[in-house]
Amino acid sequence: MKKVFFLFMLIISSAESYHLAAMSPDSLSHIQLEEVIVSGNRAGLNTPVSYSNISMSDIRKDNAARNIPAILQTTPSLVSFTEDGLGVGNTYFRIRGTDATRINVTLNGMPLNNPESQEVFWVNLPDLSNSLQNIQIQRGVGTSTNGSAAFGASISLQTTGARSEAYGEASTAVGSYGTFLSNIAAGTGILDNGLSLDASYSRVLGDGYVRNGSVNHTNLYAALSHYTDRQLIRLSYLKGIQHTGITWEGVSEEQMKDPVYGRRYNPAGEYYDDAGNRLYYDNETDNYYSDIVQLIISRELNRNLSLNGGLSYNYGYGYYENYREDRKFSEFGLEDQTIDGVTYSRSDFVRRKLMENDFYVANLGLNYSLSRLKLTFGGTYSYFDGDHFGRLPWIKHWTGDESEIEWYRNVGRKSEFNIFTKADYQLNDKLSLFGDLQYRRVSYIFTGEDDDMQDLTGDFLYNFFNPKAGININMNKSSRLYASAAVGQREPLRNDLKDGIKGESVNPIKPERMIDYELGYHYTSTNGLHLGANLYYMDYHNQMVQTGKLNDVGYKLMENVESSYRTGLELEAALPLWNNKLRLDANATFSRNKIKNYIAWFDHYDNQDNWNWEGQISQEYGTTNISFSPDVVSAASVTWQPSTAFYLNLMGKYVSKQYMDNTSDDAKSIDAYFVSNLSAGYTFKNTSIGTFNLQVYVNNLFDKEYVANGWAATDTFADGSSINWIGYYPQATRNYMMRLTLSF
Repeated sequence: MKKVFFLFMLIISSAESYHLAAMSPDSLSHIQLEEVIVSGNRAGLNTPVSYSNISMSDIRKDNAARNIPAILQTTPSLVSFTEDGLGVGNTYFRIRGTDATRINVTLNGMPLNNPESQEVFWVNLPDLSNSLQNIQIQRGVGTSTNGSAAFGASISLQTTGARSEAYGEASTAVGSYGTFLSNIAAGTGILDNGLSLDASYSRVLGDGYVRNGSVNHTNLYAALSHYTDRQLIRLSYLKGIQHTGITWEGVSEEQMKDPVYGRRYNPAGEYYDDAGNRLYYDNETDNYYSDIVQLIISRELNRNLSLNGGLSYNYGYGYYENYREDRKFSEFGLEDQTIDGVTYSRSDFVRRKLMENDFYVANLGLNYSLSRLKLTFGGTYSYFDGDHFGRLPWIKHWTGDESEIEWYRNVGRKSEFNIFTKADYQLNDKLSLFGDLQYRRVSYIFTGEDDDMQDLTGDFLYNFFNPKAGININMNKSSRLYASAAVGQREPLRNDLKDGIKGESVNPIKPERMIDYELGYHYTSTNGLHLGANLYYMDYHNQMVQTGKLNDVGYKLMENVESSYRTGLELEAALPLWNNKLRLDANATFSRNKIKNYIAWFDHYDNQDNWNWEGQISQEYGTTNISFSPDVVSAASVTWQPSTAFYLNLMGKYVSKQYMDNTSDDAKSIDAYFVSNLSAGYTFKNTSIGTFNLQVYVNNLFDKEYVANGWAATDTFADGSSINWIGYYPQATRNYMMRLTLSF
């Protein structure tokens, strides 16, 4: 009933708003109204934070069936990586060493992070980049935004707006390892009555670089907009269908070197039949269906006051399907089975872990400007209702009926109230002050049983107050200097709270707190020369860091460290040469990421023959490096564009050594790597049927065999010995993609 009521309100609200609108639109006001939609979450020219803006042309130039993290890989302090090796399947990133669970993402000002995992799984929204008009990344705490807390960065996505004229577009891309992308898009343009309809459809297929890395994705985007000279109303729908082979298990170093296995090996779905033959289950898959409906209004109330508001409904349904070999019936709450006089305590199973969730959001923002003062008020209320349950569609030794058995079910309900106000006051022509106050109230309730059939009942309430302040100095027309300090606080993830409820964690997870200090300088000349430097110090209390371990469905396990910090220098440069026909772009981050007085906890067993668990033991390591936090991250590119029709780009990315846990153990680390990509494009204009654009991509140009991510865990034994478990995610060697787009 909630879903029906919410959708009914979306339709009624949009219909009523369209009825009230009647004036012909003006093209300049279109741009201003589009900006109002996201203005509450974004930084402006004088905002004292470190940020990057990515335009539609930049997005499309780098887009060839890859997900958002791969497209953003040239932005400062960002490390992207993928499980399938190509960036088409499960793809992730970290910014300043901070993982995606602590990076806030909004879509048209609405929260996009899953409230329980606090992460955006980009593979669930395939080919989203084709539906975007721009992106802003704020590094560090940034300014207040809607949704989950930003600890490493916040990312604001804005979907495409209506064009002034009707248009159509068809695009096809083909590449290595069976990669195929097909996209069509069309729009009416803004009609005389102010209405416009825009839609796009994408299909992405591929085999992946690693075994079982296949993808079969569908994306649909549609938007109905109405413009007047002072108002924009938009009803949009985004649907993603994702079918991906499971690739989270990784591969060991020995397996990568073994000719029988190799770099493309993936153990997912592997089992042995009664004759001892190695086989693979053919439906070892990750599947997700998402539907996002948004109703957005942007209105200029008068010359000084504008309003933006919205309603959003996100529906998600998905499941993992795994083959589980030689597992106890008791693991699933089942009795041993007797068949033809033989009693079986173990069997092979096909297991499904499912989730179904509804996420409701309402937000409202006001922007007020008068003379030297700019004020922004924002507020959001969200409610998340998520079911988690497990089913067994097949059991090898089973005497019951063939219907699916449900062995666990639990429910999480999370609500959040978030309100903030921002003020920017221009003291004089050079000096401006910035202030930002945010209050978040988060309630989270668990009920039911977990997959190990332990009770999962918990009730959590968090109240966070996050002040921010800064100063901006416009030294002249080209140079500005800024400084800021910001407080960020964040609640734990669902998986981490579960361990605390069940008593499986020695130290139950706590909320984390961070104070982010930023000092920056930017220089931009009229000829396009840009130089930037940003110094940051992020001081943490109870920071949640990755242990290096994964659970059995690929989620990263986290732990608190009482005292830690990240500090670094971000450098940026853009240099136009040869009458702007040649352009050099570069950025580099040099950082230190440390835990003070780190204590690690390891699972402890009697010996490697019996593997009887005896609890956990601790070991002190002193000051160590934070996991997955390289000291150096840099990117550089050279673009040659002798005419508007042709460009050639060579890009290089360097990431220094990374540790996969927090012990600074070289045995559990990822080697530094440097990878280069080459791309080129040519536009054939004014043909009889439209404009053709041909793009060619050569990824990993120099054919490097490198690893971009991994996981690690350590077990200890009574005799003092230990064993490391390590999985790596090899990235594809040289591979190719070609894309042809027809626009008319």
